[in-house]
Amino acid sequence: MPPSMMQSLILFLLICSGFAAGKAGVLKGDTVRALSRFLVDFTLPAIIIVSMQRPFSPALRDQSVRILVISSIVYAVSFPLAYAATAAYRKAGRAELGVHRFAMCFSNVAFMGFPVAESLLGRESLFIVSIYNIPFQLLAFSVGIAMIAGKRKDGPRGSAALKSLFNPAIVSALVGFALFLGSVSIPDPLFSAMELLGGMTTPLAMAVIGAVLAQTRLGGVLGNPRLWLTTAYRLGVHPLLVFAVAKAVGLSGMELAVPVLVSAMPVAANSTILAGVYGGDDVTASGLVFASTLLSLVTIPLIGSFIL
Repeated sequence: MPPSMMQSLILFLLICSGFAAGKAGVLKGDTVRALSRFLVDFTLPAIIIVSMQRPFSPALRDQSVRILVISSIVYAVSFPLAYAATAAYRKAGRAELGVHRFAMCFSNVAFMGFPVAESLLGRESLFIVSIYNIPFQLLAFSVGIAMIAGKRKDGPRGSAALKSLFNPAIVSALVGFALFLGSVSIPDPLFSAMELLGGMTTPLAMAVIGAVLAQTRLGGVLGNPRLWLTTAYRLGVHPLLVFAVAKAVGLSGMELAVPVLVSAMPVAANSTILAGVYGGDDVTASGLVFASTLLSLVTIPLIGSFIL
């Protein structure tokens, strides 16, 4: 069995454990929400900072700058592509269109990107994923909110907008990068504790995804053909476009693998939350997260075969 398929099977089994726990009533409601907050606020920041504890070198610094530029370009191109792709969705209302566009631009880096990258590319890839993820945090909570908003055209303003950008993921990435640039090593036992805490991210994230899927009641939304077209774009068309362009400009190694792998992740889980808060189509958002997460168990190994 190819390594990418083996790792995806492991992740699938972890999702199944969460699904079973959700159906059994062990993981549900407030428990799942609390675990999600624990992941986002504690285990994910820990693994980000630990992954950046690498000896400083000009080569690694320059690679970080290149990754940041690559990520910014990918997102900059993603927006017009999403608007062009959804031009055919003539029967969709404004709120639904916003959700589809958001789904085409933003993937589930936090819950799946980091764990999958660690599984397929190794722990050393997390440094690059953390750098690559910085534009996501800046754009998803600014442009993304404006894109996904439905009846409400207002996003967070002033101090609220600033606060939304300083979430744990981006703060930990900035702190970790500052420690890297300054060649500052985290002393033991703090480093060991953070390493153990960060190591919980993959199994917990997969279990939470499984528990969320177990509680999802989508009904007729899965019969919407636009949902499946957006899912196909998110899981297939978008990562293949990124792969083709990356190869064309001569990228290789982690600089090729990370952008393609992140692009191959399912729809960002926070699309449902943002749609609910800002008057978007949270039902369609839930359907996109559900469908793309399940199908990604098949598509990620296929995309992985291109980059491994």
